[in-house]
This record gives sequence, C-alpha cells and structure tokens, in this order.
Amino acid sequence: MTAKPPKGPITFEEFKHLIADVLQVEETKVVPEASFVSDLLVDSIRLVELMLGLEENGINIPMEAARDVQTVGDAYRVYQEYSTAST
Repeated sequence: MTAKPPKGPITFEEFKHLIADVLQVEETKVVPEASFVSDLLVDSIRLVELMLGLEENGINIPMEAARDVQTVGDAYRVYQEYSTAST
C-alpha cells in the first residue's frame, strides 16, 4: 500500500476501496451497512491496523470518534464530519 494523502474529500467508493485494501477483504463486502466486527471480522488489532492504514493515506479519524464506529457507513460519516471540520 502506498501512502497517497487525498487532495480533498474522497468519495465513498474511494473510502471503500481503501478499507478493502487495508483489511484485505473483498471490496464487495465493504458496504455502508457492513459491521466491522460481524461482517468484516475485524478484531481490535485489525481495527488499529485499519486506523493506521487510513492515517497513512491522509484520513484521520480521532480515536474518541472511532469508538462509536460500528459499520463502514459510520466510519465514512465520521470521516466526512472531521474532514469538513478541518477544512
């Protein structure tokens, strides 16, 4: 994976591709309603890997906000909230 910070907000499709790449899961499984734990089988270690992978790509989700993230859609909403707040 090559770190390429986004030049601006990314689309859900780009976010989905990045999550699939970091977690090494089929992109078709990365849908808004997919649970990180029960659908994508993300344990606490893989969650930290995901957060680091997102950060390497210029996507920062604060840990306090990440605690409430349960689905891919939740993660994208938090990303959008924090990306617009920092611009």
